Amino acid sequence: MNTGSLGVSEGLRKFVEEAPYERRTILDFVRKAAGTLDAGTRIADIGAGDSPYRELFEHCEYVAVDWDQSIHSAVSGVDVVSSADHIALPTGSVDAALLTQVLEHVPDPRAVLQDVHRILRAGGRLYMTVPLIWELHELPHDYYRYTPSSLRLLLEDAGFMDVNINPRNDCFTTIAQLMRNAGWAMGRAGDQRDEQREEARVALERLADSVAALAPLDCQYIMPLGYSAFGRRP
Repeated sequence: MNTGSLGVSEGLRKFVEEAPYERRTILDFVRKAAGTLDAGTRIADIGAGDSPYRELFEHCEYVAVDWDQSIHSAVSGVDVVSSADHIALPTGSVDAALLTQVLEHVPDPRAVLQDVHRILRAGGRLYMTVPLIWELHELPHDYYRYTPSSLRLLLEDAGFMDVNINPRNDCFTTIAQLMRNAGWAMGRAGDQRDEQREEARVALERLADSVAALAPLDCQYIMPLGYSAFGRRP
């Protein structure tokens, strides 16, 4: 998959290339979200980790939030250190909130969305992505996968209106990304088969591109890697 023309920094390009079929869809969503925000908008990126999307919000007041147990190396550089269910920001203090691939890692997603709702000003906007199909990761903090019905229920229960949920990709792109993921998910054992495992990884990566090319054939979009979601605080 060619990600060389993303129009972003080299650091963000490399981040996307680590899981290109997955992260390209997230980048597209976040870039569109950033484009809807006026200059000076205060946005909290909750569960920001290494803040890979910070550069997309240079026209905003960007606030990175993550907890002190984050696995990400740059968490010491976040602006606010706190858990996502008790965000250390005042009520009604931000115009927008961003959560990318965060909600699967919290044991109580309702509490998180309620607290996001709390920190948003009236009319404030939530932009979020979540997985539906993905391997175990960031263990032991990997709790959930989400359908459109579960997302709508969670968002509306938290008080959000104008909820809009969309699949991020087609079924063939899902298969292609999982084929690439299998290249590392199978692991390495230090036995006499690691060379075969590496050959398998290369073959899967090559086949993934061929599978992804079938994307225009999907007309249902019921097997995406995950969803993007939007909600507004009344």
